[in-house]
Amino acid sequence: MSNGRLFTAAAAASFAMAVFLSLNAIAKVNINSGEPNESGATNPAVSPATSGIPGSIPSAQAKQHMGESNTVCGVVAGGRYMDSSKTKPTLLNFDRPFPEHTFSVMIPDADRAKFKGAPEIMFKGKTLCVTGKIIDFRGRPEIIVKDPSQITVAPETQAADTNSVPSSPTPAKAP
Repeated sequence: MSNGRLFTAAAAASFAMAVFLSLNAIAKVNINSGEPNESGATNPAVSPATSGIPGSIPSAQAKQHMGESNTVCGVVAGGRYMDSSKTKPTLLNFDRPFPEHTFSVMIPDADRAKFKGAPEIMFKGKTLCVTGKIIDFRGRPEIIVKDPSQITVAPETQAADTNSVPSSPTPAKAP
């Protein structure tokens, strides 16, 4: 507080939401879903700020950190439960829908039941911060999530859902 200004968590969340909504309006495309605008173009990769989690990195930069354990933050553009696949993983794609995503989260089928709902539905459009080892999966960065505590929903997307601003990120873990 060297310059005498106090920047509260509520102000930070409000500012982040205003920036997000402004970018959405400027791009004339739904940043959360990556749906095309009138010209048919999809939005460029949009990663939010790291949501105030110290040491976290934007999802668009995760590729430079493969092999490291870190916290990656970004907007879930889409997801899918691959129930017809042999291993039945749940995939969450960040910044843009598959196959243009910049980062993904893979939840093994055995761990899916630990979540209070279908992750591909409950996290779509939300800004998440995911902690774990960033691996290389077919040339793209990915974190395997085995426990909901590895995922934190950023305050600005909670505020959009509840019209209130929490003071800290909330883990996704079910009670």
